[in-house]
Amino acid sequence: MSYHVRLGLRTVPFVIFATLFALCVPSIRGQEKKLKQLEWSHAFDLACRKNDEKDITKDTKRWGVEAFRDNNTGVGIGLYVSETGCMGLTPNFAALKLPLDPSKPPAWLTGLDMPARKAGVNLWKGARIHSMEVFRDPNADNWLYITDAGNIGACSGKGQPGRAGNNPKWIHSVDLSVRKGGVKEWKDAAKFGVEVYKDGNTNNLVYVSETGAVAIIQEETEVKVPEGKGKAPEWLHGLDLSCRKFDEKSFTKDTRKFGVEVYNDVSTGHLVFISETGSIAVTPAAAKVDAPTPKAKEPLWTHGLNVKARKFGEKDFSDKTRVFGAEVFLDENISVTIYINELGNIAVLAAK
Repeated sequence: MSYHVRLGLRTVPFVIFATLFALCVPSIRGQEKKLKQLEWSHAFDLACRKNDEKDITKDTKRWGVEAFRDNNTGVGIGLYVSETGCMGLTPNFAALKLPLDPSKPPAWLTGLDMPARKAGVNLWKGARIHSMEVFRDPNADNWLYITDAGNIGACSGKGQPGRAGNNPKWIHSVDLSVRKGGVKEWKDAAKFGVEVYKDGNTNNLVYVSETGAVAIIQEETEVKVPEGKGKAPEWLHGLDLSCRKFDEKSFTKDTRKFGVEVYNDVSTGHLVFISETGSIAVTPAAAKVDAPTPKAKEPLWTHGLNVKARKFGEKDFSDKTRVFGAEVFLDENISVTIYINELGNIAVLAAK
């Protein structure tokens, strides 16, 4: 089953470094609320080696990553965006005085190699290895993972100082099906393989899609899953999320609509979101989650954003800086805020 978004109108004021596409939107009760400025916080250039690259050198590929605070969610969500358009959502931004001047540089912790098999493949032979580096953002006390393709994952690092020297432990794998936007039937749904690892260096769970997309979540308790004995994920509901391009002012019949499916990974106790592009996002599940979702509600659109992300080596924001259009929705079925951009990349954070 798929659902249609409830949309509102927006205009286009200018905001430094990022454009907020809406001045007012309908609230859940139908009243209007003023949107707050999207605030730029700081930026990093993050290096990531390929799996056959032993050391980080001057020739190692580097990626630009921007950090913003979105004050429209009520919790001061931190939004990380890489130059490739990948996104990560984290807490710990509410108390920061922005922009940070000066900001602290990223602290590298370790490098990891994580193979990910395609859906339906049991053998590891031939699985693509996704290399990534683990950094700590000391400005907001968050973990940042970046892959050799420039994909990022982020989560809170509070209470987990981190330690190097531990190889990732494979937990289990899941195959997740996802329909294209506007499609109700499963017949032609794409299927993506996703591996789940425990990073003993940070105590985080790392979800890696066969596409190389990553999602990170802090695991406060030990995952009690015998290696390779995880249960099949439970499908909850599907969403149709429309997203405008950065230069698309209004929603129209031609606006791209992305299909997103929501699953409960009962083996770990986390909700997994996957878009039709293979992008993934993870957040904790409630103690009791009915599957499928009974009387599922449509996603509630809250606001739209235009976010700039500089490439590595691009010192200042300019008219040539890449801009990504993004939309923000509330999935009221499970109280989760969803960000999706014009590339179909997603990020989520449980509402507080």
